Amino acid sequence: MENQHEYKLIDGEFAVEEAKKIVMSLLTSKINFHNLNSFSDYVRFNKDPEKLKKRVVELTATREEILKLMEKSEEKGMKLNIKSNITIELKY
Repeated sequence: MENQHEYKLIDGEFAVEEAKKIVMSLLTSKINFHNLNSFSDYVRFNKDPEKLKKRVVELTATREEILKLMEKSEEKGMKLNIKSNITIELKY
């Protein structure tokens, strides 16, 4: 079995509103995932949530950057071509 697998998640041209829904949904899910894990680890294991909080800050900043880019694109009547892959590496 191969150790690395790549999957195409997004590949297409989208109107800005469609692109916002897709990309914001992914980012919001990822941010919520980190927030829930951070809270859970803190409550269950009294684990310091700083690493996960840092990632939430990074993802939130990325979300804001992408929103600004999309707003500028929308003002100019542009469409967005979005491609996103995920790579899964198996580790033993």
